[in-house]
Formats: sequence, structure tokens, C-alpha cells
Amino acid sequence: MPAARGGWRRPDGPPAGPSDHALARTVLRFAIVLRCGGVAAAMVAAGIGDGAGVSRGWQAGVLAGLGCWAALFTAVAIRRGLSLPLVAADVLVVALVLLAQPRYISEAAVADETTWAIMLAGTSIYVAQLALRPPVSLPLAAVVIAAYQIGVPAVTSQPRVMIVQTLAVVAIMELLRRGGRKADAVVAGRDLERRQVVVEAARRADEREQRAQLHDSVLATLTMVASGAVGPGSATLRPAALRSLAIMEGRAGCGPPPARPVDLAEALTAPGDRPPGLVVEYAVAPISTPEPVALAIRGAVGEALRNVERHSGTTRARVSAEQSAGVLTVEIADAGRGFSPARVPDTRYGIRVSIVDRMAAVGGIAEVKSARGRGTRVRLRWPHG
Repeated sequence: MPAARGGWRRPDGPPAGPSDHALARTVLRFAIVLRCGGVAAAMVAAGIGDGAGVSRGWQAGVLAGLGCWAALFTAVAIRRGLSLPLVAADVLVVALVLLAQPRYISEAAVADETTWAIMLAGTSIYVAQLALRPPVSLPLAAVVIAAYQIGVPAVTSQPRVMIVQTLAVVAIMELLRRGGRKADAVVAGRDLERRQVVVEAARRADEREQRAQLHDSVLATLTMVASGAVGPGSATLRPAALRSLAIMEGRAGCGPPPARPVDLAEALTAPGDRPPGLVVEYAVAPISTPEPVALAIRGAVGEALRNVERHSGTTRARVSAEQSAGVLTVEIADAGRGFSPARVPDTRYGIRVSIVDRMAAVGGIAEVKSARGRGTRVRLRWPHG
């Protein structure tokens, strides 16, 4: 599963939830600290340690290489996350260093169990257990422990200690992941219930609007005709009757909107909502949403595009949509003249009613970010399970 930039990449298992993303950020930072801090501590320990019986040239070369690897590890982890290839490469680098221990570690230091190679091996084991699941991380830990055992220049009990440390970290990470999945399930269930309530409220609001239109137009026209207030030749009767007929045709067979999913990409790119004088670039992934939500987003996007055409001074706009961490985000952006949202008078209803209130009616939110000369971004968010 692809990971967000600077995130953690889980090689298997169900899709990541909010707890996975939160844990990923923490693990990423901790892994970088472990790798860089471990190498820095090794340099300090080697500098102040007894150099008897070791090659200072080998020691300097190994530490310089580890410093370069720590820098590369940090850059790749920040850019691409703790992927399996990166963690495996870290294990390989550390294993090669551990195999060469007789050249830079004295037997006296091994006997005292105070070598910086122990610390280096431990950091590599921890990084693997933090970043990956046990089916992958445990074999990598075994590689590090075996390399240490083969390369150590004297008998030591450290491999057994490393095994215990590995199993302890694995147990802690599994408990964290399992607890996070349970929390995600509870939160997702509550979000689903809330969205169902919000969507049902939107349906009832639509029915009330339809009834209001029937009362204000259709029944009013019929009442005028029945009471004799207007005659057959009245100039106002025909237009009023046509408006009433249009409302009745729109109402006929409508009922509550069916609880069916709608492809948001199709809803946003459908003809009719795009202003004729505007070139719109769409970057919308196929995302399934409840019909009332898709209609609300489509209406808000349409109003935002009309505002671009009328006020931005540009003929181009971009509409993008993505779903991440349980939130559907739609953004309408232009590089026009921009404006100050705080200075928009209350008498202007376009943004407040047609965008903000429309999203609020289905449980979403709308944000408008703009500044003079810096274009405008309208961001719509809706919690999506």
C-alpha cells in the first residue's frame, strides 16, 4: 500500500486507518533518531575508547561510512517513508559492519560488553521491529544477530540479550497496532452513524424545500384560479402555471433520494455545471459517496467555479479530489487576483449559503483561503469511511 510522503509503508494487512498514520509519524521520527543517534554515539564511543589492538584506519573508515549511511537513511525515510527496501538496506549495512568487528573492536571491550557495535546492532533491530510486521522484521533481526555473533572477536552473551530485546519490541508494537485497530473500528462505527444521521437530515431538508415550493407556487396558483382572482386571459396565469408545472414534474416520482452510492468523479465532471468561459482541469479519483453528499459537493464546486469566472480575472481553474485517512477532500483552485475573505459583506450569499451551508447540511465543512494577488483555494471536506 503506498504511503504518504514521509510516512510509513505497511507491506501487508488491511488499509491503514488514523491510528496507523499517527503511529507511522511517531515511528518515522523515532527510527531517524535511532539511526542518527546510534551512529553519533558510536563515533563518540570509538573516539574515547581504548584503541589497543584495533586498526584506527578501519575504525575511521567504518564510522565515516556509517555517517554517510545515516544521512542517506534520513533523506530517504523523510521522502519515501520506512519502506521494506530501506529497512532491509539498513540491516545489510549494519550486518556488514558487524562482520568486520575484529578489525575495530578489541577483545577486552567485548569481554566487558561495552562495545559500540552492540549499540549499532540494537538500533538496527529496533528500526526493523518498529517499521515492519513480525513476518518480515523477525528474519531481519535474525540477520543482525547472526552477523554480530559471527563477527564478534570473543565469546559474549549479547546475542541472547538481543533476542530478548527483539521479542519485547515485537510484543509492544503488536499491542500498539492491535489497540489502534480497535480504536479505529469504534471511531469508524460512530462516524458511520453520524454520517447516516446527517444524510437523513439532508433528505428531510430536501423534502421540506420541495413542500415549500409546492405551497408557494403550485397551491398558490390553484387557489387563485379556484377563487376567481385571475381570469382565463390573465397575463400572469400562464407563466405561473408553467412554473408550477415545472415544479410538479421535478417532484413527480422523486421521493426520498435512494440510498445508493454515486461516483464523485462522474458527478463533478458532468456537463452543465462548468461555466462556459472557464477552462477547468480535473484531477478527481473515482470515489464512491452517498448521493446527497455528491450532490452537495457538486453544487458547492459549481458555485466556486462560477465565482472564479466572475471575480478572479482568470480563465483557468483546477478541481482535485482525494480520499485520505477517512476524509474526502475536494479543492477548487485558481491563480487569479484573489480577495480578502474577511471583507466579503454579509449580504453576499454565494460563499456562505451555496458553499459553506451546503457542505454543513451533509456533515462537511468548507474553507476559503485567498489573498490579494495570490489566487483562491476553496477546500471542501467530508468524513468518508
